[in-house]
Amino acid sequence: MSATPAQVANDLDAQASYFAKSDADLARLCRDTARLIRQLQDGQTVEAGWVAACHARLLSVWSRSASESQIWKSLNRARLMIDQLRFGAPA
Repeated sequence: MSATPAQVANDLDAQASYFAKSDADLARLCRDTARLIRQLQDGQTVEAGWVAACHARLLSVWSRSASESQIWKSLNRARLMIDQLRFGAPA
């Protein structure tokens, strides 16, 4: 079963809390991405430049994360969810 947008956003919020003291940039990315997913899910207009910047940050961190680590899985799910919400691509 695939995760809903709300589940992915909630997972990112939990990841942000976990990384808040050890990696502030990663925590910020998780919070920003959770907010983006919620905005897209709610049908809000989101500035394309901000979406692109968030997506680029996601790809950068995701590509440097240890494959199959929990943060890797969370970032990958978030990236796929953003694509699904923006373009209707299957997650």
